Amino acid sequence: MGTAIIKGLLTSIRPGHANSDDFSMQIYACVRFQESFERVQKALGDEAYRVQSATHLHAWAQAVDRADVVMLGIPPAELKSISENMPLCKSLRGKLVISLLAGTSCEQVTDAFVLNDRMNKANQFNVIRVIPSIGAQNLDSVTMIADTQHAGDDHKALCDWIFRQIGSVHYLPEHLMNEATATHATCNALTMIAVDAITDAAVAEGIPRAQAMALAAQSLKSAAGLLENGMTIESMKESMSVPRGITINALMDLEKGQVRSATSDATRNAIRYTRNMT
Repeated sequence: MGTAIIKGLLTSIRPGHANSDDFSMQIYACVRFQESFERVQKALGDEAYRVQSATHLHAWAQAVDRADVVMLGIPPAELKSISENMPLCKSLRGKLVISLLAGTSCEQVTDAFVLNDRMNKANQFNVIRVIPSIGAQNLDSVTMIADTQHAGDDHKALCDWIFRQIGSVHYLPEHLMNEATATHATCNALTMIAVDAITDAAVAEGIPRAQAMALAAQSLKSAAGLLENGMTIESMKESMSVPRGITINALMDLEKGQVRSATSDATRNAIRYTRNMT
């Protein structure tokens, strides 16, 4: 996800672009191994030269020292390694820390920062919990931000601005962020399975795979656009389902496999799994 966000920001904020008139952006990719940074560079392509590497904990602290914004995208279980690195924790004071950690509250992140250093205090850290989507790399992220008091207004405004460069921003109470995380992940996974299944079926009936996939993907994108512009699922279904038509017959076939209830069950189970991560 970190790479997707970086790619989106580099695309949105280019040298000479209107968004970059008032500042220059320097990005450090803090990873554990040089091989990991090379994978980041490969994913970024022609924009890779704009990102520098920090490949060990000492270098992480130096990079954070230079930064105004830190995006924390480690596995939640590795938060302890950050809390045990006092130079790094001290470097985080006063910065905007954007937490991408699934199932981890702002309070848990802040508590980890102050755990092993009595000189640290919770109010020295500005932590905002964010859930972006993989569409960030194409400037089409659906980003959920927890509405909390763990950061000041200036830092909140900066976080909002950053994620509006790569898509839309939506706010939720923090106690619903686990549910939003699971819904994000499940929706992406299940819709991709649907696109894959539709593509395979079209290929089986004679349509070349590239065209079948493009047709399925664009149809999904078009439908999403209609929903964003106020059309409801019910009205969309009604407008497409003419008597004895293709759509209504396809929907009736789909119901035979109990796809609707299976999709709902998968989403609810994903939400429950996410709740149990904490």
